[in-house]
Amino acid sequence: MILAVSSAAVLLLAIALFGLYLRAGMPSVEQLENFEPQLSTKLLDRNGVVIKEIYQQRRSYVPLSETPVCVTQAFLAIEDHKFYTHWGIRPFALVGAVAKGLAQFELRFRGASTITQQLARNLYYTSQRTIVRKLREALTAIEIERYYSKDEILEMYLTQTYFGAGAYGIGAAAATYFSKSPKDLTIEEAALLAAIPKSPARYNPITCPEAALQRRNIVLWRMWKVHYLTEKRCAELQALPLAVKPSSTDGTLGIAPYFTENVRQQLNVIGRTFGFDPYRDGVTVHTTLDARLQACAERAVQEMLPQVQKSATGVFRSTQLAGVLRKVYPDSSFAAHRRMTNNSRLVDSLALVYMPVQVAFVALDPTNGYILAMIGGRDFEQFKFNRAVQAVRQPGSAFKPFVYATVLDGGTPITTRVSNERLMVPDPTGRNRSDTLVPWPDNFENDYGGVVDLREGLYRSLNVVAARLIREYTTPKDVVALAHRLGITTELDPYDALALGASGVIPLDLCAAYQVFQSGGIWSKPMYITGVDDQFGQPVSVYRPERRAVLSEETAFLTLSLLRSVVDRGTGAALRGRFGFEKPAAGKTGTTNENTDAWFIGFTPYLVAAVWVGLDDPARTLGRGMEGAHAALPIWARFITAAYDSLNYPDADFRVPGGVQSAQICEETDQLASPNCPRIRSEYFNRKFPLPEPCSKHSGARSVRKPRPSLF
Repeated sequence: MILAVSSAAVLLLAIALFGLYLRAGMPSVEQLENFEPQLSTKLLDRNGVVIKEIYQQRRSYVPLSETPVCVTQAFLAIEDHKFYTHWGIRPFALVGAVAKGLAQFELRFRGASTITQQLARNLYYTSQRTIVRKLREALTAIEIERYYSKDEILEMYLTQTYFGAGAYGIGAAAATYFSKSPKDLTIEEAALLAAIPKSPARYNPITCPEAALQRRNIVLWRMWKVHYLTEKRCAELQALPLAVKPSSTDGTLGIAPYFTENVRQQLNVIGRTFGFDPYRDGVTVHTTLDARLQACAERAVQEMLPQVQKSATGVFRSTQLAGVLRKVYPDSSFAAHRRMTNNSRLVDSLALVYMPVQVAFVALDPTNGYILAMIGGRDFEQFKFNRAVQAVRQPGSAFKPFVYATVLDGGTPITTRVSNERLMVPDPTGRNRSDTLVPWPDNFENDYGGVVDLREGLYRSLNVVAARLIREYTTPKDVVALAHRLGITTELDPYDALALGASGVIPLDLCAAYQVFQSGGIWSKPMYITGVDDQFGQPVSVYRPERRAVLSEETAFLTLSLLRSVVDRGTGAALRGRFGFEKPAAGKTGTTNENTDAWFIGFTPYLVAAVWVGLDDPARTLGRGMEGAHAALPIWARFITAAYDSLNYPDADFRVPGGVQSAQICEETDQLASPNCPRIRSEYFNRKFPLPEPCSKHSGARSVRKPRPSLF
């Protein structure tokens, strides 16, 4: 008797200790009460298009109320058709699984898991099939049923389940395999998704379509067996193909990867400020990007960059190829190397490795500073460095508008005539005595002589005129001050060479500065994010445009009018001629010495965009003929044409401010025209300053008058 009592006590103690052991490995009450799945953060463009997801597990929250009945029926049919009647476990099925395991001398369980048990395993346990884990899973399932309703459990299950291909939850699965939201799933699509969780790798419909089809049809058969479908309807659906439509958005890169990477970095800061984790809290980020314009920019780059690369490859062939071949194929003979130089494919591939042409592109909304499109290099996967916001490159003649704006802001009229003869300055090379004077600067194609007004000086991009303006009509310090006021953040050297773009700038800064000319003197800080919402759609933070007046409206417009002449009849005239873009536009080309940097920055009434093309090594050239007009302008032209075609911008012209007046000017003298002037044109003037003197040359006898059309 004593022995029996002792044995019973020992057994009870063992059971109690085993119970404590089981309990020690189970989730706490607080964990059960606070279900917080890891959710992916969605980045949306300004029209609500998902451009990227940021996550540790790619998962989105989908309420059960937004999940169609066919989805829940498919999962219930194949996984747990008695889900709404049991209390977390199916005792007889569990006992049967235990008996089967013991009969086969296994200490592992197979099957018999309810949806609640699967949820418990997904939330708190590994997939290891041991008795201890199975018992803990069952006990946890019972606890879950105590705290949540059946609908809540089913919603949690559909949110937590892994569907393969990096997709967690029904929302990510529907997007991954069918490019749609769960509410739009059909019965056969729902059945396919219900088929995957049993073995996501084996039943992946993209990589294993035959196995996935067989498993889907089993799900449909189960839906018939539990009376969710008729036999006829089941047969009809089983005859359908998979019809998978994988998401076109790369799950890793997404749309505009250079842009979204900057957004991700900003989110890390915003998350610390507002107390959320952008990698697991499922926030929604409203960005400024326009996916349509981003596509226009990427197509323009893809179409035009190969032409620039072809030129650079020619430079590579003549200057570096021999050395590269010796490095890559050290054991090959000289004759073999000679043969290789005639292999165009080999040379092209080596040039892409050793001399790849890079590009930076950014487009802004001039009314608010929203970044609408951004490209920071030719390939984000290969080149993570974002040249649109990180590269500091010499702008060349693209910097000249700041010199002209400074001069105009001081009251110098556009009609002012400036000599196009080179200055005599101390030799900057130091090759001669300090008191030796040399001519400076050089004009493109040695175009010197005569006098020109400011308009002609800019649209012909005459270096001599820009140099005379910064020396004789203003100072380098004043130009630096204006450029910094307009948003240039890099250090600018206050020397005469600044007029020729000798100091480096960042493409985004330059684009934002040109925006000032378009927007009437208002600078807008470039923006990436307009707001962040939590997983329930409630605003966490909202960001408004940051704008300030940095230039008089009159000076901004006068500079705009000069830049308009650049594309109408100057260095940017290919926009009108070769590319046929006839909408109102203005802009400026830029090229540095030896064609190492090529630029075009331009704007219309709706968009401001900047293009830089070059090599990361500023000591290397793009090749002959690769000035801004030939290397960068074509990309800008293709972009702006596609943008207008895609977004259907209405016809509009630049607004003339009230502080600007138009007057008739004699073409020969650049003075106010008299009735006797043979050729006249319209010109703009700042009302704050006096008009030019009346024309004295043609004040006598009347001659035949040949008026020219107005500027606009």
